[in-house]
Amino acid sequence: MRYNLCLHLSYDGTLYYGWQKTRHGPSIEETLEKALATILQHPIRLQAASRTDAGVHAEDQVVNAYTTQLPDLQRLPISLNQLLPKDIRVLSLSLAPEAFHPTLDCLAKEYHYRVTTAPYASPFSRHFSWHFPHVLDVELMKKGALLLTGRHDFQAFTNTRQPPHEDTVREIFSIYIEEKGDDLCIQMKGNHFLYKMARNLAGTLCYIGCQKIALEALPDILSSKQRIKAGMTAPAQGLVLKKLYYPSL
Repeated sequence: MRYNLCLHLSYDGTLYYGWQKTRHGPSIEETLEKALATILQHPIRLQAASRTDAGVHAEDQVVNAYTTQLPDLQRLPISLNQLLPKDIRVLSLSLAPEAFHPTLDCLAKEYHYRVTTAPYASPFSRHFSWHFPHVLDVELMKKGALLLTGRHDFQAFTNTRQPPHEDTVREIFSIYIEEKGDDLCIQMKGNHFLYKMARNLAGTLCYIGCQKIALEALPDILSSKQRIKAGMTAPAQGLVLKKLYYPSL
């Protein structure tokens, strides 16, 4: 019999080359797989709801793993957190239906992107926000957020050339921008996100805020499907996978 373990994780992605295993350096996936395999005494293969990029963080990532033995569900998270480095934490662990898939069953993803416009970057937030020392028109950014909300072809906001058959239509349910002093938080919620789409949306909104891109250009950027016309890819450290939405989790 197979048991489907569902884990909720939180991690600081600063020292990792993203979620996915890579020959370039440590990954969240490889680190967690090794810890699970050590405890369960058999190889483990993980599936994650979001394959976060190098330097990107997660407050609530959802992953699953199959095992042929039923572990102590109360003890296992404690044991994992003892083995894992302190920048990766297992928040909870439970049994899921055998068919549960963290990516395919996910209804929506919520990402937050943090920006600071202070003259000097704080050493305490440098791993968790983008230092963008420009005057930003936040009201203009909010208008841009409204134009990006809804169902659109977001090919201009992905960093890869999609094959002809690849669907680049996504639905953004909401984009909220919170301002507190010199700090901004761009909160994006959508059904799915293309590769680096969240960071490209954040970069484009900041370009609108400092008037490097005209608000009126957004519809043309979307229809052009050309990455070069949108704003820069905002740096990885400002992005956090905030929340994942499921029918029953």
